[in-house]
Amino acid sequence: MNKACPGVFGAALLLLACAPARAEPAIVSLARAYLGPESTLDSLQSIHYVGSLDRTETGPKALPPSHSTLDMVFVKPLRQRLVVRGANVTFTTVLDGYDAWDLQAPNADPSRFRLRWMPAADIKKLRANTWENLYYYRADEGGAVEDKGSATIDGIACERVDFSHGEGIVYARYFDRDTGRLVLTIRDSDSFRESGEVRVEGIRFPKSIVSVSTGRSGITVTSTATFERITINEPLDPELFARPNLAPGTSAVAQPK
Repeated sequence: MNKACPGVFGAALLLLACAPARAEPAIVSLARAYLGPESTLDSLQSIHYVGSLDRTETGPKALPPSHSTLDMVFVKPLRQRLVVRGANVTFTTVLDGYDAWDLQAPNADPSRFRLRWMPAADIKKLRANTWENLYYYRADEGGAVEDKGSATIDGIACERVDFSHGEGIVYARYFDRDTGRLVLTIRDSDSFRESGEVRVEGIRFPKSIVSVSTGRSGITVTSTATFERITINEPLDPELFARPNLAPGTSAVAQPK
């Protein structure tokens, strides 16, 4: 899940800021001001997105388009839960600090799930993605921010700022130099564009986020996350992020209420 996003979108979705030894680029302050008041951004503890995810593929052996429901939660300091429910299968990805897993379960019989504990490299990427969504252009510990100069994106004069999380994890963000609006985000081979606007308690959120990714097989995947409801700072059951219960006769993961 902009914000969304993101794969899923990998999800998913996106935000950050500055290296301790350097002054924060002026465009970062402008970008934060565009999103909302400083005190409101800093007081945010959780974001809950509910909506849909539409996926299309182009290229050799591309799969047919698919439509899924989307439920995505980010909680400080570093928790994320993403549930994508398709016509036949539900995919759940959870990050709880330094633990992460994903689970695939047939809708007809969830007991036939497949669970994968994520390796360290994937956990680092998921932690970076979660930080991006919660801390609004502030760098994490050991991270860095670098102003890369001007660029023109979609005919808009932008400033590129790279937000690094170490281990080669970099979010290149292009901000409108006049307003601070985020125009484009690039992470590895993935690009993210936000559209529309929803205001929740003084903070601007995108109505939708479109991600485009091209894999080694030559297939280009376009995923569009559209948000029907966005809630901030709601009480959330810690069990949503608990390790899967694999005892016989129990559900594999906690279900959102």
